[in-house]
Amino acid sequence: MRTARLSLVALLALGATAPLSPALASTPRELFQNGNNAYEQGNFEAAVDAYQKILAYGFADPRVLYNLANAYFKQGKLGAAILYYERALRLDPSDQDVRDNLEFARGLIRDRIPETGIPYPVAAVKDLLDTVSVDLLSVLFLCVYFAAAGLVGALPLLTGDLRRRALGYGAAVTGVCVLLVGGAMLYKIQDRTAANAIVMTDRVDVLSGPSADNTVLFTVHEGTRLEVRNRRDGWYQVSLPNAMSGWVPSGSVERV
Repeated sequence: MRTARLSLVALLALGATAPLSPALASTPRELFQNGNNAYEQGNFEAAVDAYQKILAYGFADPRVLYNLANAYFKQGKLGAAILYYERALRLDPSDQDVRDNLEFARGLIRDRIPETGIPYPVAAVKDLLDTVSVDLLSVLFLCVYFAAAGLVGALPLLTGDLRRRALGYGAAVTGVCVLLVGGAMLYKIQDRTAANAIVMTDRVDVLSGPSADNTVLFTVHEGTRLEVRNRRDGWYQVSLPNAMSGWVPSGSVERV
């Protein structure tokens, strides 16, 4: 697994940031370089420390998250690695390196949970949308909008049947494009705001209620992804892709 390098613009932005407190003795730029050096030297604990200090500045860059995930993976901390791969992918869903490493890490999870059946066309569209960012969809939506505006602006130049046909075809194409792009944006926004969590402990029992004296329904292991449905008094109600659900202590998982 290779470490990512920040662009020159990003490095300059990091370098311009002054330390916020005595606890943050270095600039994010220096910390990023220190983290990369430590990673290359096999000192993964120091690399994690450096990357985490960058995040303490509030600087959320997918390349920092990716490097942090790699360092955690090298330490054998599967849950933390998957957590930060997931966070990096949310910021940059087109990054194939993150996708490949996340898929590899998921292959090491002890739990094998079959998903409910999804028709192939739906699954194919979902896989495609997972590689597209909300920003790109926003640009596509604006392109459709301006194309429609251009069509309306050109109508006075047309006459008779030609105008009616152009208006009809243009309205139909624009309507379909708006529905497709709008639906894709809605899916991405819902996916981005979904309350998912990663199991961070070696194993955790999923209980029938939000207290330790409830019945154990099943057990999940480090790295497993759960959907958070509710929260109550230090407990999360969670579910799996196969619709199995229950309650886990909030300290055993971390939200993506």
